[in-house]
This record gives sequence, structure tokens and C-alpha cells, in this order.
Amino acid sequence: MSSNMQSIQQSNYSDIYHLLYAHDKLSKQDIADELGLSLPTVSTNLQKLINQQLVMKNGQLKSLIGRRATAYSIDPNVGLSIGVELYRTNATIAIINLRNDILALHTVNIPFANDTEYCEVLSQQLLQLIRNKGLSLNQITGAGIGIQGLISNDGTTVLYGKILGGTGMKTSDFSQYLPFPVTFYHDADCVAVAEFAGTPTDGIFLSINEHIGTAIIINGQVLKSTSGRDGTMEHITLNAVDGPVCYCGRRGCIETYCSLSSLLQPNETLASFFSDLHQKKKAVVKRFETYLDYLADAIYNLHMFIDTPLIIAGELTKYLNETIYDALKKRLKERSVFPENEEYLRFGKVGDHSVAIGAAIPAINDLLADI
Repeated sequence: MSSNMQSIQQSNYSDIYHLLYAHDKLSKQDIADELGLSLPTVSTNLQKLINQQLVMKNGQLKSLIGRRATAYSIDPNVGLSIGVELYRTNATIAIINLRNDILALHTVNIPFANDTEYCEVLSQQLLQLIRNKGLSLNQITGAGIGIQGLISNDGTTVLYGKILGGTGMKTSDFSQYLPFPVTFYHDADCVAVAEFAGTPTDGIFLSINEHIGTAIIINGQVLKSTSGRDGTMEHITLNAVDGPVCYCGRRGCIETYCSLSSLLQPNETLASFFSDLHQKKKAVVKRFETYLDYLADAIYNLHMFIDTPLIIAGELTKYLNETIYDALKKRLKERSVFPENEEYLRFGKVGDHSVAIGAAIPAINDLLADI
């Protein structure tokens, strides 16, 4: 068989799979019509996909005349991925399938430590979750770990992790206990990937959690530098002279004005803060107005840098509404020095555990790209 013929056959196989991936169910005739293939070609490739357990028969399609056609769909659980988000006092593990459906989400209260014992305990918790959900290790294509820190370009090493003290941690610290590949990701990149998977939009992703992280997606890809120092726009300064001291050692970084740490008082939660805000408690309203002023400054600075949509993501998004959106838009308009023909501010939708979800997605994307 010529290499050209083999290439065509592989293309048909791949095209049929990805067409099914884009739909809930299709018949053989639907596939043939959509791709311009003969029914025998469709039948042959469907059988190959069924043999590989990538595709399954899934009932019958409704028909007004004649026999109802057999429906085919992908098996979304033939390949799974694990995502983990690491924080100071806990870690959350997510298991997702080929459609990015969340099959499991579990938080374990393990204080972070940059040592072998921590990696072993967390790895055992991860394996236990797989067993508890009745899943097979053969289904797992890989694990991604989202961490607050700068990551090497190959995803194997934490180059700089001042918040958690994770500098120097390596994926091999985990993979020695796990039977599948492990990759590190910058936590802000994970949030951007999670948001993009739900709503594909190039832009700047401003992830607002306890700390702030930023990431840029261009042409569907997270912008990465060879040094790993991408996604650090949170350290652009609003007041470098006498602003609050940032954990990086400088003063007045966006982090010190727009993170949840800067918004909330000790022992205050986001839920209690927004409850007080809705009750129009004067001190809380005033604090939030000041916060929105600084947030608008930060957003406009980033917008002046790259004229793309800016998506506010992370934990804060659970509490953002149209009133807050309008308040931010008003502030941005006041700060604008150029005519703005379209709205560039958007609110993300993932909210909870977007780091864990986003850390799991790249392994799924790699698997799909290979089919």
C-alpha cells in the first residue's frame, strides 16, 4: 500500500472520529454525507474505531420513515486525565474525560511541603480516588499539576515558587509513585485553559483568587516564554513608591490591590463579604468601590498593552453580576484615552477549582490530537 493511500485512510479514520466528537450522535449516512465519503469507507473506519473502543453504538436515531438508523458516538471515558491544584493547606483533584466532563472532584487537607513525603501522600490520595470511582489506571492518559509558581518550559520543574515555597520541585517527585506521566503548569495558565475550553476566546485572562495570576492565549495557545516568566502581569505596579508591599518584595503591584487577599479582611470570606455588600453595609460598600477603582486601573493597563478581550476568571467570578459589570465598564470608559468600538471586558464562567480542571485538559487535548 502506498504511503499516500495510508495517509488518506488515516485521515478518514481521524475525520470520522472528530466529526463524532463534535456531535452527540450520528448515523453512518450522516457521516458519509458530512464528509463526502462512501458508506463502505465509513463502515470500515467505524469498525476500526469500535475495535479501538473509541466509538460505540449508541441506540438508534429517530426516523419518520423506514427503519431507524443505528447511532454512533464517541466513548468519552475511554481516556481520562487528572488535574491537581496545590495550595498551602489543601489540594483538589479533578478527573475529567474526553469531553472535559468532571467525573470526580475531591479536596484533601494536606498542608503543602516541598518534600518526598508530601508527594507520596498526595500521590496515594490520587490513586485512592481512582479506585474509589471504579476507574482503571489504563484509562488515565496523564496528570497535570497546577501550582503557584513559574514552571520550566518542559513542565518538569518549579523554577520559582515563592508563595508556597515550591522552588525546585520536580514532576519526578510525583511520577515515582504514579504509573502515568505528570506535568507541572502555572496555575494561571490552568485557569485560562479551563475558561478557553468552555468559551474559546483569545485574550488576557486575569485570574483573581487569594492571589492574582495572569495568562495570555493567542490563536488558541497559551503564550509561553523559554524562561518560564510568562503570566506575571500581576507584578505590574500601580504605585511603586509607597504602595503596599507585595510578596515579590516590591511595592504597589497589581497583586496588592486586586487579589482577594487585598480585598478581604482577616477571617472574612468572599461569601460573607458579598452578603454584607448586598446588605449595603457602608464600610463594605466603600471598600468595594475602592477595589473596583484599582481593578479598573489594572484592567485598563493590561488592555493598553494588548488590545484583546480581557476575561476576569477565578474564584471571584462566582460573585460577579451585571451591576458589577456595568460599574467596571463605567470606570473603564472614564479611563479610556482612545475610542473603544467594542466591549473587551468579559467575566469567566468556571469559578470553582478552575486550576485543577485546567491542569487536566492538556493531556486530553494531546490524546485527541493523536486520533
